[in-house]
Amino acid sequence: MDKYDRMLLASLLENGRASYAELARKVNLSAPAVAERVAKLEASGVISGYQAKVDLSKIGLPIQCVIELRLTQQGSQKHYDELIKIPQLTECHRVTGDACVVMQAAVGSMPELEALINRVARYGSSKTSIVLSSALERRVPLEQLESNAK
Repeated sequence: MDKYDRMLLASLLENGRASYAELARKVNLSAPAVAERVAKLEASGVISGYQAKVDLSKIGLPIQCVIELRLTQQGSQKHYDELIKIPQLTECHRVTGDACVVMQAAVGSMPELEALINRVARYGSSKTSIVLSSALERRVPLEQLESNAK
């Protein structure tokens, strides 16, 4: 990946619906060159898809939380398979440390959150933190790529 690929990624992360002409203006390349680079980034798996960013509170899910779970039976694939079926979970990560799993969830009410916590607690001990605000949402550390390339 060179500086143009990193600039394209940064622009696409900012606006995944940008046209090749818009991207070309931002990175100072021709639209066909941009199209070729984006196609290569997609083919190589660097770009794995495009998503809409959804404001969960505007679709009736104003309460977001992080749940840490210490499984009673560590490493049981059955538990992970059951956890990912819970519709309120938006992310589920197997992690190292005290917790075995860290999940993010979105719910519409406190009773729904309580029911979710009770459901998750069947698999082990949990700790839930309610998200008050987010200073930083998901990002890709492109500057890190640049410093590693030098």
